[in-house]
Amino acid sequence: MMTNFNSQAADHHTPLRSILTAIGEEFRELGHFTDSFQLSLSPAVRRLALDPECHRDVQSLDLLSQRLAALSGYILDISAMLPDDLAVDSRNALSSIRLAELQYRLKGAPVPLDQGHLSGELELF
Repeated sequence: MMTNFNSQAADHHTPLRSILTAIGEEFRELGHFTDSFQLSLSPAVRRLALDPECHRDVQSLDLLSQRLAALSGYILDISAMLPDDLAVDSRNALSSIRLAELQYRLKGAPVPLDQGHLSGELELF
């Protein structure tokens, strides 16, 4: 449900501009992560590039990076056009996100530093 944000709006309404900006920033960060991933795998990928199927997969990774960058720019541009007072109740949508740190970032809330392992977060090995 969208509403114009005013003094009577409930605390759980978030400006749509903030939500879209957070999503755009997430896309941007994922694009940077994908670029970094490509650079890390580059030496190994060169050896595998002679395999046509691997070559297609490598090209798909590059396409993923480009698409994330394009989506980031698009979402950030759209969010900049929105009026500040346009707000939505995003609680239901946020409840479907299982990565706790991502959920905090999309809320625009600071990620707690003392939480230890946040529920649902990726554990790298």
